[in-house]
Amino acid sequence: MNKTQAAFHALPTDLVSKLCRTKATRLSLKQMYSLGRHVLESKSQSALVIPAVFLYQELPIRLSHALKLLNSTLLPVNMTDMPTFQQVARSYVEDISLVTQMPKPSTPKLEEEFTALLRNLEQRHKVKMLAISQGFRELVASVQGQCAQQDKVLSGCSSSAKGSSNSRCIDPETDKAIQSFFNRFYTINLGTRLLIGEHLALHDRGLNLVQRVNPLSISKQAIRDAQRVCAAHYGQPAPSVLIQTPNPDISATYVDEFLHRNIYELLKNSMRATCDAHLRDGSPVMMGLSSEREGGATARSAMPPVTLTLVDGGEDVTIKIMDQGGGLAMSDMDNIWSYVNSVKSRPPSQDVISSNMSASTADSLAAMGGVASEAKDYLDSPLHGSGHGLPLARLIARYFGGDLSLISMEGYGTDSYLSLYRNDDHLENFPEVDEEMQAEVDVFVNELMDDCSVDQHSLLQLKTGPLAASAAVSASPEILSSVNHVPAGMALGLRQASSAAPANLPAS
Repeated sequence: MNKTQAAFHALPTDLVSKLCRTKATRLSLKQMYSLGRHVLESKSQSALVIPAVFLYQELPIRLSHALKLLNSTLLPVNMTDMPTFQQVARSYVEDISLVTQMPKPSTPKLEEEFTALLRNLEQRHKVKMLAISQGFRELVASVQGQCAQQDKVLSGCSSSAKGSSNSRCIDPETDKAIQSFFNRFYTINLGTRLLIGEHLALHDRGLNLVQRVNPLSISKQAIRDAQRVCAAHYGQPAPSVLIQTPNPDISATYVDEFLHRNIYELLKNSMRATCDAHLRDGSPVMMGLSSEREGGATARSAMPPVTLTLVDGGEDVTIKIMDQGGGLAMSDMDNIWSYVNSVKSRPPSQDVISSNMSASTADSLAAMGGVASEAKDYLDSPLHGSGHGLPLARLIARYFGGDLSLISMEGYGTDSYLSLYRNDDHLENFPEVDEEMQAEVDVFVNELMDDCSVDQHSLLQLKTGPLAASAAVSASPEILSSVNHVPAGMALGLRQASSAAPANLPAS
């Protein structure tokens, strides 16, 4: 009996279907910050029981939503027929089983055991994201093959065109379907990994991921990181960055890494565009304004600077990043949010992109959930990335009510606007349950049951072997009652409708 078979047989009957029909409990930054401060100020491990019990009940719901999406028919290609996505779907079944087999972490000792499981889930998530990056390439190749075949039939294009790797053969409707699917899938994973990361940060590092942040300080660090990557890529000082702000003490409740990641992505794009527009054979073609590099370095760039403006509005904190990198044509603007038709600037060496594409796609996706780690994995990705950077950055910006938009002037440059919504009562932008997908999940579960059918000998091993205890735990009345109780309301009182005011956090 393999791991998936054992995991599935350890699950109570119809549990996956019930979880798929259950709405996730959407939290606000204020709730996460307040609960985190309560845990840290109590200086007692028993305070960690509160978020642990919530995660224990919430994680299976969110994991099942990801499983449900993987088995939907939102895409033009049936993902369940692709081996990589089959592997990822089965991994989600194993994750659900791992969580539901655990006893409720209602004591400090059980919380320790549950936290160890969360560490395991975080590592498993990174593996899944690497598999998703491979599956994404397989998916795009499959769709491109279909599009190329249709083009050949309709226009009689040559066989060499069919073998082209040009992603623009994907038609707009197909591109839109792919974008819609991966936006939902990545958003589900973003929220799930944030909850896991917050608990691990509280338990292992004694800090909140959600905290009062200083956007100016984070911007300065993002500038240094982007300049380092840019200088290493082009072999000369990166463009300078001019900072403008009427108030250096702006603060907001947010996730430090989310803000750093988005500012870094925008700066990296602006520096790349500036270098590509103003460098020929490694030398600047024109002299522009320049200032001392951020961080006190004495080297100066002869290229036009990138400008970062930080302002504090009544409703939003807005960061504007302006470059003189040549801009984009209006016809290219929609493609900047596409996962397959992303716009590439004119790099000096296209072979650099192709050699790094696979690794950078994996880096972008694998880093989606490692928010509990001290290391920022996305900083290791190459300057010319996979094309997923901007779409993922917009998902992050919108997750708590903010946004990301770009305005470009072809022939001059691009202005990027990143906004943080000041209302920290705003709930997570977690995708709602889509009942139309439920039938598809039922089909998947039934097929999995057929695949996982075992003989009497295997069933005997399950009942008497090392899995017996965990299977008994998963089917215990305590677990079943907690899961069955979820649709009516969370035990912690955190469930709310999308328009409801934030719930009061429970006392320890």
